[in-house]
Amino acid sequence: MLCTIPTPQMVDETLRLEAPCLPMRYAIEELDLGDVVIPKGDAMMIAFGAAGRDPGAHGETADVFDVTRPTRREHVAFGHGVHHCVGAPLARLEATIALPAVFARFPGIRLAEPPEGILPLESFISNGHRTLPVLLGPADV
Repeated sequence: MLCTIPTPQMVDETLRLEAPCLPMRYAIEELDLGDVVIPKGDAMMIAFGAAGRDPGAHGETADVFDVTRPTRREHVAFGHGVHHCVGAPLARLEATIALPAVFARFPGIRLAEPPEGILPLESFISNGHRTLPVLLGPADV
């Protein structure tokens, strides 16, 4: 089998490294960030993925996928505080159930192209890839 069955640790590390969306929020008061002042009422895009790659929070290898990372659950992929996604537990459950089902059905599933050839989605509100070409049949091992 070429794919590892996703575990809760893998799901959280994936969410930390590749947060799925960039939500929009509005400044409820003027925000002075030093070099930048955001006026009250201005729209802001929050890059959750950037927080997951912060070396100050996740170490010098923050841009590397590591399921043993002690801070893997310390991400904001589902928001934070009053804006935390109420569906987060369901999303985690879906990933830990659906992905193993795919891998069980297609044990030889693998990328059809080298990872560097898989282009990111051109979007400022969602993280992902334009396409994810895979081969479903048996692999030559």
